[in-house]
Amino acid sequence: MKPTIGLTTCLRPTEDVHHRVQQLLAEEIIHFVYIARKKKGIEQLQQETGLPVLVVDKQRLDLYPLGEKTSFFFHPSSAVFRIKQIDAGGGDPLVAIGRLSEGMRVLDCTLGLGADAIVMSHAVGDSGQLVGLESRIETAYVVKQGLQRWEESYAPINQAMRRIEVRMEHHLAFLKQCPDDSFDVIYFDPMFERTVSESTHLDPLRTLANYEALSAETIMEAKRVASRRIVLKAHYESPLFDQFNFERQRRKTSKLHYGVIEL
Repeated sequence: MKPTIGLTTCLRPTEDVHHRVQQLLAEEIIHFVYIARKKKGIEQLQQETGLPVLVVDKQRLDLYPLGEKTSFFFHPSSAVFRIKQIDAGGGDPLVAIGRLSEGMRVLDCTLGLGADAIVMSHAVGDSGQLVGLESRIETAYVVKQGLQRWEESYAPINQAMRRIEVRMEHHLAFLKQCPDDSFDVIYFDPMFERTVSESTHLDPLRTLANYEALSAETIMEAKRVASRRIVLKAHYESPLFDQFNFERQRRKTSKLHYGVIEL
């Protein structure tokens, strides 16, 4: 079922902003209801319409969930310095534990804000494949738009973003449709209440996150679809590492640990 969202402009829209609004209204992924801004605040627009509001700004889309004053928007975030660090000869823990290299096929089952997907896309390069799944349509829509339009001054980051294929699907439903060994690596970064509460940069995602825990059926399907390994990132207190027998890579400087199942 398509969500219904109010669509409006920033307070001082340019011709490009108005053009973008018309483009979004013509799409069929989300049911947009156009709201004339008329210098009204976001809270007032939400109260008048009873809808979450998507604001088309000059550089980005800002999604304000109903009742929220903080917007959710796309930004490559940590992917920027992580990719620059990789290209300068440094390492990245996700790339290392996934043993990612040029030409590999990667499935990110929990796309979220997309930072990890961007790094993995960079690692597998032009000849590789990065598919990102996000079950919340609103989240997936904003991130997909951002991945295609955001501009960084460092070209490899832009190239990595553009290569990502965003699919608005639940990971279990997607995995069930995949043939055996469709991907080399499958990645999970499930959202937990504790993870979000301890990570201020995730504040805008609080009301849009999918907090559903990984199921045994999901891991079983992932073992069938992945040809090399399954990688998990989770809070160090997460029971998932032991529950599904992930070999844990502990990180003394982070509350987020990685785990891997070699196939």
